[in-house]
Amino acid sequence: MKHRWTSNLFVAARVLALSAALGAFASCRPFVPATPPGFVELEDRYAWNEYRATTADGVVIGIRAFKNEPKGERAFWVRAIENRMRDVGAYALIEKRDVKNRGGLTGTEMVFGHDEGDEPYLYRLTVFVTDDRVFIVEAGGSKPQMERQAQQIDWSIKNFLQR
Repeated sequence: MKHRWTSNLFVAARVLALSAALGAFASCRPFVPATPPGFVELEDRYAWNEYRATTADGVVIGIRAFKNEPKGERAFWVRAIENRMRDVGAYALIEKRDVKNRGGLTGTEMVFGHDEGDEPYLYRLTVFVTDDRVFIVEAGGSKPQMERQAQQIDWSIKNFLQR
């Protein structure tokens, strides 16, 4: 009888360990963020598929991932996001260019401008698309702070990796 009890305990422990491992795997982000120097990750405040980091001066970098449904190519998602930014957010497109992350995935970066009162703000939005997911790497803040942090933001975009 004692042998059966320890055997059941062993099986239960293995099932519990496997469940914990699968739960941890399921909650992994579908990307690897790159927090640049001068930024602090805001851990445990966002969903499993999101990431945020900030500077002391309020520049924020974020990453979001969602399923590529309906399935669209990068050009589709870029245009859809560009239209939404203009129509709903009243942001003006300032610049648009192709970028690559260190894994070789090509994305499209858009820079938008928006004034809040007398203060200009910049919003950089980079779209990467795979067959399964759409990734949005974004950064925003006041124009002077965004210009000051431009190299760190560039580094974060370049070092972003999809899983």
